[in-house]
Amino acid sequence: MIVDSHPAALREKGAWTFCIATVGNFDGVHLGHQALLRHTVDKAREQHVPAVAVTFDPHPVSVLSSCAPKELCSTAQRLEYMEQLGIDAVLLLPFTRALASESAGAFCRRVLQEGLAVRELFIGYDFRMGRDQAGIDVLRPLLPSVSQVDAVLMEGLPVSSTRIRKALAEGRLDEANMLLGRPFSVQGEVVHGEGRGGPLLGIPTANLDVPHTQAMTAPAVYATSARLLDGAGAGEWHMSVTSFCKNPTFDGAALTLETHIMDFSGDIYGRELEVRFLARLRQDRRFDGLEALIAQLHADMAERRRLPL
Repeated sequence: MIVDSHPAALREKGAWTFCIATVGNFDGVHLGHQALLRHTVDKAREQHVPAVAVTFDPHPVSVLSSCAPKELCSTAQRLEYMEQLGIDAVLLLPFTRALASESAGAFCRRVLQEGLAVRELFIGYDFRMGRDQAGIDVLRPLLPSVSQVDAVLMEGLPVSSTRIRKALAEGRLDEANMLLGRPFSVQGEVVHGEGRGGPLLGIPTANLDVPHTQAMTAPAVYATSARLLDGAGAGEWHMSVTSFCKNPTFDGAALTLETHIMDFSGDIYGRELEVRFLARLRQDRRFDGLEALIAQLHADMAERRRLPL
C-alpha cells in the first residue's frame, strides 16, 4: 500500500489513470468504516483500478475545537487496518484550518478530480464535506459518480466512534470490541516504571507510555495479547495480562498501564509495544500484603491461559 500527503504524488506513485475512492476520518476503522472501505475495494476490483482512501491527520475536531475526542487508534494502526481491507493507496492529508475553510467544490476539483482522478466516490451515511458541510446532493454534480453507504446497525443503532468511546469509558469492553470488529488495542513505548514487577513480585511488567490523545478502557485488570512492533521478534503475539490501575496495594496515585507478557523474557525498554484488550478479568483492589497480591496475579495468568491468543 502506498501513502502520500499530496494527491498528484500519490497518483504518480500508483501510476493509475482513474481510481475508486472513499473519504473520511476513519477514526477506529470500526465496522461502519469497514463496510465503506469494502464497498470501495469491491468496486475498484470490478473495474480493475486502485482503491484509494482519503483521510486526515490529525483528527479534524482536534484542530477546530478545544474538546478533541480521544483517538481510538493511531495513524499507523489506521493505515494497517486499511491495508488489511484491501485499500491500495491512502492520501493522508494534514488537516489545517486552511483545509477546513475550503469549499466542497474546491476540494473535489483540486484533490479528487485533478489530483486523484476519482471515477467514483463512496461516502458514509452521515458524511459532510468542506466549510459548507456539503452532503451527497451537493457532491453528486461535482464528480462522475457518488454513492452513499448505509449505516451499519448494531442493536438497532449505528456503529460510531462516539458509541465506542462511551463503551470503553464505561467499562463495556465486549461491546466496544463488537463495534470495532476486533479487539481494542493501544500502542506505545516501553518505559521504566517503579521496578516492582520483577524484583519485588517475580512477575516483570512492561510499562507502556500511551499518548495522552489515546482513548482508553475503564481502569481494571484485563486479559490481553501483546506484540513488539520493532526489532527482534516484532509482530509475534504473546498472551499477556494488563493492569490499567493506580496500584492501590502500593498507594499509587496515577493510572499506569502495565503488561506482563507471559512466557517471554528480554530487555524491551525503549521499544514499541502493542497491547490488545480481549476481556476484563477483574476490578483492581488493595491486597493485604504481597503474598495475596502475588497469588491473585498468578490466578489472573491462569485465567488468561483459558482464553484464545
